[in-house]
Amino acid sequence: MDSLMNTTPGGGGKPVRMSSREIAELTGKRHPDVKRDIEKMLSDLSEDASIFAHIYLDSMNREQSEYLLDRDHTENLLMGYSPILRRAVLARMREMEALLAEPRV
Repeated sequence: MDSLMNTTPGGGGKPVRMSSREIAELTGKRHPDVKRDIEKMLSDLSEDASIFAHIYLDSMNREQSEYLLDRDHTENLLMGYSPILRRAVLARMREMEALLAEPRV
């Protein structure tokens, strides 16, 4: 899963961002459904989805889209999900933040 998270070694002042792919994996939802949920949430918040959009190459070297959400947007998205799914994603977010907090040598 580490390849799905967007972090800076040693922190670097950047917030942890969770990808829509990782959210889909952790919740057992289909990635297109998670992206749809994110697009609806951002529309409801009157925010520009392109700010969060990211292109990655899939296993067949094709360009695919995903969203990279900060903690606030990740938590906002999860409010519509079940408590079990929220717990799984938030536990992973805390794990990612702890990794960034560790000093690097």
